[in-house]
Amino acid sequence: MCIVCQTAMTVAAAVTAVVPGVGATQQSEPERPVAAVAAAPSLKGKCARVGQSRTVKGVRYVCGASKRWQVATGARSGTGSQTTTTTTTVAPRNDPLADDFATFVRALPRATSNRPDDRTEQAQIKVIYAVPSFSTDRRRDTSGEISEAMFAANEWWAKQNGGFGLRFDTFQGALDVGYLEFNTTKQKWYDDYFGYIGERPNLTNGLSKFQSVLADAGFWTQPRINGSNDASAMDTATRGRLFVVVVEAPAGTYARTGVNSGGCRAAIDAINDVVPIVTLAITQDDLSSCFRLNQFGRPPLTGSVAAQASWMRAVPNFGMVDNVAQWMRNLPGCGYGRTPRDGERFRVPGVVDESRAWEIRGGFMRDLAEVQDPLAAFFNNGAALPAAPKFDVRNDLYFHITSDKLASQGDCNSDISKHPLWDSLPLDRDSGRKLLRSSYDRPDDISGAQFHAVYVLRHGATDYAYDTSGDIERAMRHADRWLRAESGKAMRLDTYQGNLDVTFLPLPPRFESTTGKDCSRVPCPNDQDFYAHLQSIGRVNPNKTYLFFYSGGLTGMILCGGAGVGKSVLLNLEVDGQFCSGAKWDEPTSTALSWGLLALHETFHSLGAVCPAAPDSDGAYHSKIEEDIMFARSKGNVKLDPNRRNYWGNVPAGCTDTSQSPLFGG
Repeated sequence: MCIVCQTAMTVAAAVTAVVPGVGATQQSEPERPVAAVAAAPSLKGKCARVGQSRTVKGVRYVCGASKRWQVATGARSGTGSQTTTTTTTVAPRNDPLADDFATFVRALPRATSNRPDDRTEQAQIKVIYAVPSFSTDRRRDTSGEISEAMFAANEWWAKQNGGFGLRFDTFQGALDVGYLEFNTTKQKWYDDYFGYIGERPNLTNGLSKFQSVLADAGFWTQPRINGSNDASAMDTATRGRLFVVVVEAPAGTYARTGVNSGGCRAAIDAINDVVPIVTLAITQDDLSSCFRLNQFGRPPLTGSVAAQASWMRAVPNFGMVDNVAQWMRNLPGCGYGRTPRDGERFRVPGVVDESRAWEIRGGFMRDLAEVQDPLAAFFNNGAALPAAPKFDVRNDLYFHITSDKLASQGDCNSDISKHPLWDSLPLDRDSGRKLLRSSYDRPDDISGAQFHAVYVLRHGATDYAYDTSGDIERAMRHADRWLRAESGKAMRLDTYQGNLDVTFLPLPPRFESTTGKDCSRVPCPNDQDFYAHLQSIGRVNPNKTYLFFYSGGLTGMILCGGAGVGKSVLLNLEVDGQFCSGAKWDEPTSTALSWGLLALHETFHSLGAVCPAAPDSDGAYHSKIEEDIMFARSKGNVKLDPNRRNYWGNVPAGCTDTSQSPLFGG
């Protein structure tokens, strides 16, 4: 799809693929690691895998470097009732997160105050284990139960966001779980924290009142939110700590939802949802324990849809996804209550017909989400899901919003991918990932003309996270080094804090009708389509040339790249992990250019090369010199306009000298 003189030479100016090649590099994904074992008085002898952990009669053991059981540092005997069985959360074979898991779940002594934070960022999740006076202390904070459950939930979050999860409050790498006790009765717990008060100016009831308990214990140090008109305190709350409170108590009847008293579930104050408190109530009305938080293991990120749905529907996992995501829709600087209010008239995303697009809905967007979205109204009704659980399937409601009305609403569009709670460090600390995934162009290190890379993902395709993995950056750095060696000039790459700025562009479903087809018969989306889409949502900078790395969209006899004269270039990466023509990111092969050099090849096309009047032109916008990067089927080690008379240097009148483009500098 090289689109220089689109009608005349669409095929001629393209680099074609004949054979699908090597598999794409991707992040390893863990198996589901859950097993139940009989408890013993103690654990001795050998263990299977480093990082494996077991809790026996309140004592937590870990598998050490010598693959022998040892008591975890800081582990204590507990008073809990779980003495007959225990869950083993085992790091799967070849698990890239094994070391990160072992560090995060390392046992710490009980803490009734904040330890020094590992991180300086204000936005963090602070986990609290709260035991009311009418209940039983099951020591979930020191047994590893809470930390293992939080890591598992964060692993799912990271899978949704290119390997980057949420930022938790840690101490020396381990989750810092605070402990507090508070005096109340079960009935007063129900009355105080689950009674309905409506949208009153003062927060005298509901879960928002738990601010007082956290403040009395010394954990709440940010300004108290004193009412629904307290804009300053609420804005501060969106930038600071989110408290996830594991409470050894049952959930009460929340009048907004009508859920019955007793039982286990997660809750957030639906009336005052900007208040940064999410609770996980984990006992029945008779105060018996509902489950162990970690009994569901780490998430199955591949495999059957049913298994993935089952894991997500478990109360602690669902609570750490659904309720936390709901809270994150309140973005800093955007005021209170970004969700549509009851009775508000608004446009339904994805509806083209204006006569049907505007409706009056309730306060949440749950009835607008696809059924496999954990935030969807019917996600937990037990029905089989059509696909694996996934945030914002259409990318038009709350996550990496790239389509429909909210995509062009600016900073305050409730897109949780912009919330400061995301960790700037990848969950796998050794992965080499450098920049958090972003669907928005970051501030530039340089001004003027430059190349901006975009990772385009077809709707429904596998996300290989090429934007955060460093693969696209490696490709462009390779191309830049090659150009410097050939010409002394450099590519002006769009970077942020020294790293290549790659935008993530998940396509809306409407692109599906023209993807996954034979492009010789059905028009496939190309760089101009992607450019027009970005432009329609206000995310195009006219100084930039956009390199669209398209993943998962094409099959059969396809074109690896294409470009028309303009500000965009297309790189057709792969389908289901099979790279076009066996191309590699930063190494030419006997069958293809590297992806970086192909990007340069197509960029030269976008600038007008190779002019048919050039001495070495083949008459179809390519060079007839086989070792020239602009040869129609260029591959292996190539040169830049070897005779310096076709498109770089002393070119004929009327032809473009690409060396003078502002995209290339000294």
